[in-house]
Amino acid sequence: MSTKSFAAMMARLAVTSEGQAAHVAVGFLAQVNARMQAQGMSNAALARRMGTSSAYITRLFRGNANLSVQTMVKLAQAVGGSLRVELAEQANVGSPLA
Repeated sequence: MSTKSFAAMMARLAVTSEGQAAHVAVGFLAQVNARMQAQGMSNAALARRMGTSSAYITRLFRGNANLSVQTMVKLAQAVGGSLRVELAEQANVGSPLA
């Protein structure tokens, strides 16, 4: 998936908790995809490194599979990275999530 496609998906996300969760997932997958492209890695190679199927990787990148923290750790390791999660202040204090 191209960076432009990821950006378009992220722009459509709502300001709900579900939308924010999707924003995090899409942003993470964009980073995985960028590392894959930099390494010349295919979905099949990523699947082999994770010990899963190419079909599962395709479902992840299409947003059709649950992206758990465990899966995020496996994806990060498969592309030579590590997962870091941090809590940040909300940009909009008046949001429905405040």
